[in-house]
Amino acid sequence: MRFQIKDLLHISILSIGIFLFVIDLFIINVSLPTIQHALDLSNSATQWIIILYIIGYASLLINAGNAGDYFGKKKLYLLGMAGFTFASLLCGLSTNIYFLLIGRLLQGISSGMMVPQGIALITLLFEDATKRSMALGIYGSIAGVASVIGQLLGGLLPDQSWIPESWRLIFLINIPIGVLACIAAYRYVPSDQVNPKSSISFIPMLTLFILMIGMIYPLIMGPELHWPIWCILLLGTVLILTLLFLKKQKKLYQTGQQALFNFSLFRSQVFNLGLVAALAYYMVQDAYFIINSNYLQNHKSYTATMTGVAFVYQGIGYVVASLMVNKLIQRYGKAVVLAGLGTMVIGLFFHLLVFNKETIATDQLHLLFFIYGLGCGSVLPSLMTLALKDVNKELIGVGSAIYLTIQQLSICLGIAFVVGLFLYEKGNTFFQLNNVTAAYGYATTVSMLLLIFVGCCIAYLPTNRKKKDNCTTAQQHHDCEVLN
Repeated sequence: MRFQIKDLLHISILSIGIFLFVIDLFIINVSLPTIQHALDLSNSATQWIIILYIIGYASLLINAGNAGDYFGKKKLYLLGMAGFTFASLLCGLSTNIYFLLIGRLLQGISSGMMVPQGIALITLLFEDATKRSMALGIYGSIAGVASVIGQLLGGLLPDQSWIPESWRLIFLINIPIGVLACIAAYRYVPSDQVNPKSSISFIPMLTLFILMIGMIYPLIMGPELHWPIWCILLLGTVLILTLLFLKKQKKLYQTGQQALFNFSLFRSQVFNLGLVAALAYYMVQDAYFIINSNYLQNHKSYTATMTGVAFVYQGIGYVVASLMVNKLIQRYGKAVVLAGLGTMVIGLFFHLLVFNKETIATDQLHLLFFIYGLGCGSVLPSLMTLALKDVNKELIGVGSAIYLTIQQLSICLGIAFVVGLFLYEKGNTFFQLNNVTAAYGYATTVSMLLLIFVGCCIAYLPTNRKKKDNCTTAQQHHDCEVLN
């Protein structure tokens, strides 16, 4: 079944949202050292540049479906795209860290509007199941390509010499794309019907945002300030408030009132174990890029361009593995995921050995990143499906939102803990592997332990497979095609 030109136009326009979100998630990883030097930022400030983007996005995910029904999916997509474009302009013109952080938060919030609505609109526009599956497959592929392009541009753009402060290009490049996307979506994407009976929980959503900020803030600032008493008290207070918030939400659910979460999902041991596995895995995923980018540029004399090109090999490895894993997992099941985790752990071990050398051969580094990418591509596409495989079809959307929120929160925790070890343990000689920098040794070893823990969770999961008809989101469609 072939797509018509109109179909391809719809897919292209609605995929721009995920394209921009993913690019700005990855482009910052490589360019962060350049931005830090240009604006003379502290280590904690550089962490907030990523964390506020992710928290802004995560705080809107759970209510994204209801918001699209209430306001209209097309309207929210347009609003999100316009907000992302404006926020990119603010980031690109920032003269200090405060404007940059505000811009990054607005980028994240805007992404939380446009990305879920892009998926929902594709699902709505393509009524035929075969076409819908193909459209969502293209959508997911564009997201994968965006991650590779983001890493490459994150290296190339900050090294441009034809304009001063060329790091600003990583944000300004979004503006023409965003403007064209807004015009195209307004003109060519059909409007959808709104459902005024849908309800949105603004106060719980705001509470969740404040709790996430309150949890991450002391974890970021504590090491830099040598853990003053107020940091410890704040962290303890936020943990107590989080437990009280969840208890209140559970009570609302049990009494039939509107709650932020559907707590029936947590009766499933598979779902709970899948969330724990995702929490550990994504603590490693983004931290890996930040640590290695920083280490190569600040300690191995790599330029931003050289680093960006090196990370492209990781992206190529990821794409190759994600294409191969479809057939392999049909025969060997979750053993393929476990093999991927093993590849990542072994790859990190060789990172320690290779990075210990005074100079790193370029081809050796590229091979190292490629192998690590093969491991990622064998694991990442299947994690959500493993977590949701026993969830009822009616709850897939809610379960996906919870999973994705945990995913984003775990990235923040990874930046706080794993990246924090790298940034604040320099000079500590307690732990060293073959004279590798103590900080890099700490962070990489913790990443290896987290991946081993993920492997234990996956090994404990039952082997029965999930039915295809339970797949409703782009990620789930891709995953279910892998697992079935």
